[in-house]
Amino acid sequence: MKKILTACTRDCPGGCSIIATVRDGKIVKLKGNPDHDITDGFLCPNTAKYLENVHYSHKRVLHPLKREDGDWKRISWDEAFDIMVSKLGDTIKSHGKNSVLYYQGFGSRTALKILNRRFFNLLGGVSTLYGTVCGGIGQAGQEMDLGMRISHDHLDHINSKTVLIWGRNPAVTDIHLWRILRKAQRNGTKLVVVDPIKTKTAVHADLFIQPEPGTDSYLAVAVSKIILDKDLTDKEFINESTRNFEKYLQIIQGFSMKELSVKCDVSIETITELAVTYSQNKPSSIVTGWGLHRYISGHIIFRFLDAIAAITGNIGISGGGVSQGFEEFGFFNDSYALERPEIGRKLPMPTIGEAILKADHPPIKMAFITSGNPVNLNPNSNKVKKAFEAVDHVVLMDHFLNDTADVADLFLPATTFLEEEDLVGSYGHNWISSINPVTNPEGEAKSELEVFQKLADKMGFGEKMGGKPEYWLQKIVSTVLDQGVEWDDLKAGPVKMVPEDYIPYSDGKFFTASGKFEFITEFTDGFNDFSDYEGKINGFDDGYNLHLISSSPEKWVRSVVPESEMDTGLIDAEVSPKILNELGMHDGETAVLESPFGELKVTIRGDPDARIDTVKVQMGGWMKYGKNINVLTVDIMSNAGNGTPYYETMVKIRKTSVE
Repeated sequence: MKKILTACTRDCPGGCSIIATVRDGKIVKLKGNPDHDITDGFLCPNTAKYLENVHYSHKRVLHPLKREDGDWKRISWDEAFDIMVSKLGDTIKSHGKNSVLYYQGFGSRTALKILNRRFFNLLGGVSTLYGTVCGGIGQAGQEMDLGMRISHDHLDHINSKTVLIWGRNPAVTDIHLWRILRKAQRNGTKLVVVDPIKTKTAVHADLFIQPEPGTDSYLAVAVSKIILDKDLTDKEFINESTRNFEKYLQIIQGFSMKELSVKCDVSIETITELAVTYSQNKPSSIVTGWGLHRYISGHIIFRFLDAIAAITGNIGISGGGVSQGFEEFGFFNDSYALERPEIGRKLPMPTIGEAILKADHPPIKMAFITSGNPVNLNPNSNKVKKAFEAVDHVVLMDHFLNDTADVADLFLPATTFLEEEDLVGSYGHNWISSINPVTNPEGEAKSELEVFQKLADKMGFGEKMGGKPEYWLQKIVSTVLDQGVEWDDLKAGPVKMVPEDYIPYSDGKFFTASGKFEFITEFTDGFNDFSDYEGKINGFDDGYNLHLISSSPEKWVRSVVPESEMDTGLIDAEVSPKILNELGMHDGETAVLESPFGELKVTIRGDPDARIDTVKVQMGGWMKYGKNINVLTVDIMSNAGNGTPYYETMVKIRKTSVE
């Protein structure tokens, strides 16, 4: 028996450091590393079950497959490479390099994945992506205020007297952060949760506020208005460290409390309690979530949250700040890897279906997809599926025959992180963790680096992609090594890159043009677009009057769900019992959720904690099992940050009979 240190690379802020136990060549246990202050010796439930659900799953594909007459046929890697070389050569010769699309998702976020883009740049440049289906929106807003998004170390929240958790559910989506917040609460910190859904996190809150979805900006303005009216501001910070305060003040003064209360559907008394709790229990921190990224003008929400922290002097102090996320690639140097970063055409990830269908001069004729499941996870999935079906040849590298596999022509079996050598950062903390191969690859699975290196060999530029993982990793972390971190230390275990006691902006210096915190100066910037969108796209006049809100599953990450759990009836849709009464329906009845973009059969459930204007469903279900909520979601781009406003989707409920 032996123990090997590695790290989780999945799309999760945890970025957990893991101790894997191996017996007779088989991994028998995964345990959290106690020497990592965020992982702290324990793992989330789905990582603890990763061996049975993913790595050793009987559904995992371990050999290359080719679609032939509509069915999958097992082939050799030699044949798979011959197909890719032939298709790439023919496509580029007939239509040009930009007729090839490389779609790199966020399913695995590691240093060596940067080299995938190097392959396509060395090929001469192809169509790649810009934008994101994850964050981006909030980061754009914070960069307008602060110049650079820098979050507080999770452990600094122990020093907060109040933590305002806004649009986040760490009890499910980031249990290591939740452990820290609960510890703070036991020590006397007040936890305040703002969310349109009563989440598992909200159940434990000292104060829970449930606004109408998408009205967070109005609630934040109302909070600021109370703080200003009660003279609970930090005048010294405002005068010495901020810019545009008077223009910001004009925005606040332009609303009455009654108007703001109506717009966000929160009572003035509750707003006052929130404002006083936050401003009088200093230091106070704001922890924001991905729910706030899901609106077309979500960046404005973040700007008003930043403003709350600024007017109370909760920026630049321990236990304060507005913490939104970290840069998982921030410590990596991609200049060696990418060769020529800007080469090739860029297509928008949030609207990739529309972009592929409309691509011309040249059209998309071939697509490579790694670390992603766009047919399932991107909005307006029916359109995305139609788009990839229109592509002549689609290559997918994955572990399972998921929804995107249904539009693929060639399937390549990928290694899991337990079979790879790499390094990983995190968007949930400031550690770099080593990924060491725990066991040999199952079946014929290969790493993405191995595939692109072999493909480069066959296409005549192998020497420019060649090199063992360690060779490339040392180049990618060259800036870290230049700071005095030893390579052997990086490989031996996780390394914390930022001291725990580092407090963002504590020196009073910001990364804006003025060097100061810059308040938002216009509330109408992009917000009118939201109003126009409501009337024109969502079609309130057609009865689409319920906000569709999706929650993250507790047992798996996004769509990486055991397929056996998909064949279990319909997806649940939770609504207020008042809606059931209005529709003459009962709990457990079959219904149809309908949006302007698609429909989905569901089991309707009454939830006494649900808002009357909201439908809650769980993300991650597969389309082929009728559980993919993205057949309903609107495919548009945010006004800032090139993000994906999933929560702009409005739906209605239609009665139906069970077939």
